[in-house]
Amino acid sequence: MTEEPTTDPTAPTDQKRGGPSAPSGSPENRNPSDDEGRSAVEYLEWAALTVLVVVALIATLRFYFSVSAAVDTFVTHRYRPLFMAGFNLVVLLGCGIGLSALVRRLA
Repeated sequence: MTEEPTTDPTAPTDQKRGGPSAPSGSPENRNPSDDEGRSAVEYLEWAALTVLVVVALIATLRFYFSVSAAVDTFVTHRYRPLFMAGFNLVVLLGCGIGLSALVRRLA
């Protein structure tokens, strides 16, 4: 009696083609029908995400310039550079924290 290889669909993933070391996006693990499986709803969701990111970017820039104008209006000429330096530092630190979190998540 010879044993034939089983094609059990419930077999662990490490026995499937590509093994555990192959990344999920590699050609060994990619299903040819993955690209065909995208629906119009998924494309609509990506479009909505893109629009929301653009609107958030515009709102952020407008907020930055509004705060700059408020500093010019309410802070005396003598202290404006200090207030703007502090505000720019806070913005820079916020961007640094966001970028570091994003890089850690992507890596």
